[in-house]
Amino acid sequence: MRRLIPVLPAAILSMAALAPGAQAQNRPATFPTRDVTVAYRVLGNASPQTPREFTVAALAAEGRLRVESPSMPAWALADRRTGRTEMVMDSMRVVTPSPVRQEEAVRYLRLAETARLTRTGTASQAGQGCTNYRWEERGQRGTACLTADGVLLRGVNDRGEGVEATRVEYTRHDPMRFRVPEGYRRVDLGDMARSLGLGLPRR
Repeated sequence: MRRLIPVLPAAILSMAALAPGAQAQNRPATFPTRDVTVAYRVLGNASPQTPREFTVAALAAEGRLRVESPSMPAWALADRRTGRTEMVMDSMRVVTPSPVRQEEAVRYLRLAETARLTRTGTASQAGQGCTNYRWEERGQRGTACLTADGVLLRGVNDRGEGVEATRVEYTRHDPMRFRVPEGYRRVDLGDMARSLGLGLPRR
């Protein structure tokens, strides 16, 4: 279970390294300013358990992301305002905190607030125009292409690891899709593993 669940938070963080974050003066929008759904593919090396494709829906008014992949049994809900990421498994009607440590989630979700961005030109991806930026933060470097309304179309580090958009659809979202459904039980990963019969010891 621990090998299956972490990959969606990893997908969020690879996409969110430059996407979420509050706008600062004279900085580009780094979170969608209107509702959008973006399909991404993963670039570069990744573990065998990591989905190579996933979809991110952004609820602009609330700063929430819903991340899904057809190869995963759970979907992820991320809140850029709090840095919290939760995993939701509809088949079991349970929700669990992301296995990514809270401080790591916050650091990545807030990276764009402090990363140094240098504009390098323009490009296009998935039929949308975007501005290329060189980014640098805490010794990490890479490039990102952001639309004028804050959608990340391509983001990679210097090793070529990251994501690129394959489809972009602007559509108004139902806020209820960005809520944990009523009646779902909150458990930790150990509880979830034990409920699946994996026999992990209690903490």
